[in-house]
Amino acid sequence: MGHATAAVLVIGDEILSGRTRDANAHLAAQRLFARGCKLLEIAIVPDEVDVIAASIRRLRARADGVITSGGIGPTHDDVTMQALAEAFGVPLVEHAETIARMRAHYGEGWLTPARRRMARLPKGAQPILCARTFIPGAAIGGVYALAGVPEIFASQLEAILSEFGGGASFVREEIEVQAPESAFAEALAALQARHPEVKIGSYPRRCGARPCGSIVITGEDPEQVARVRAEIEKMVQSLA
Repeated sequence: MGHATAAVLVIGDEILSGRTRDANAHLAAQRLFARGCKLLEIAIVPDEVDVIAASIRRLRARADGVITSGGIGPTHDDVTMQALAEAFGVPLVEHAETIARMRAHYGEGWLTPARRRMARLPKGAQPILCARTFIPGAAIGGVYALAGVPEIFASQLEAILSEFGGGASFVREEIEVQAPESAFAEALAALQARHPEVKIGSYPRRCGARPCGSIVITGEDPEQVARVRAEIEKMVQSLA
């Protein structure tokens, strides 16, 4: 069994400013859910070493495993590795195997300080390698630092997913509702109170004269989820 709980830390001023829409946390949530790993939190922070390091420490205290996205690269605002090293109180060191791959790829004359910067990992960290790039992410103390570029993030995520969950996947059922939430709010609260073993959520899609939405049941036991679904369907039918 891997980590039973997880948190995702998205790093980047471009996310906070609205310039870039984050897709990586969404993908991580989907893949973790499929593996039966409970995602406790998604946090977004700027490209600031102290803020990233403090967030890593906070999330690591809360979740078994933490996945970070972004801030790995050659420019001045790529500070995730520095923050990760600070969070664990270790120095940054060049990863010799990555330097060797860079030398073979770029040639000695093109192995610039900026490129060498991408080969730095916190001391004691394990490189996270994937099919999309030879620039590694880093794993240390239950924290997994991945790139922000979506296709690279996805590839690196696949490389570490075996560290998360691994038991039975969660079960999710969805029921369409043609009614305003106010019509069933009390009944739904009573259902949730009777069935604390599952999670019940209501998600409106349209308000006004023709309200509609979904009620979603999530749990670990398919039979429990099925029983709750039957009760909710009965409740929804009574609204007609």
